[in-house]
Amino acid sequence: MVFWSSADVERHVKEFMEAARKLQLFFISLHHKHQPSKQEALTKEIEALESELKEKNELLERQGKLLERWRELLIAQKAVQVDELEKI
Repeated sequence: MVFWSSADVERHVKEFMEAARKLQLFFISLHHKHQPSKQEALTKEIEALESELKEKNELLERQGKLLERWRELLIAQKAVQVDELEKI
């Protein structure tokens, strides 16, 4: 049987707590090291928003062109229908 004195237990607990504190500080510093600065985060967010805006503008342009083509087709179809009605 192994008997531990309270002094041994307290020493081991103290060493364990010190090691845990050091690990915690290490992980906190590691987390802060990999976290971008506010300026970098805002720059990335602005770039993402600009990219999204560009994509949406391109989509609006394509949709506008489609609408214009449909309008032209409808005008042409209307002219054909009017001609047919005039013949009757």
